[in-house]
Amino acid sequence: MWKPALPLLEFWDLYHGLIIGFAALGAVLLFNQWIYRRRWQSYPSLDEYLAAHPGCRTADGVVCNACRRKALVAPVPSMGRIYRCGWCDSELYRIDRA
Repeated sequence: MWKPALPLLEFWDLYHGLIIGFAALGAVLLFNQWIYRRRWQSYPSLDEYLAAHPGCRTADGVVCNACRRKALVAPVPSMGRIYRCGWCDSELYRIDRA
């Protein structure tokens, strides 16, 4: 025989811990994405980096303004790429995903 669904208060009494836990997890993940997007925008784009350091464009590619070594790629999932210096480990610029 078909049993009717639990009333809302009974459902809350049985699963309030899970509901609160998943709500807190969702809030933390959304806050993390908000912070991450703000941090991503803090990196200069390639054009901004080259405008600030015009001598960094060479025939071999873009080099670090501090140590003059070639930049390495560090892919960031779903955002694009951050280029950083392989020698002095400074973060140089970002390339947004097209």
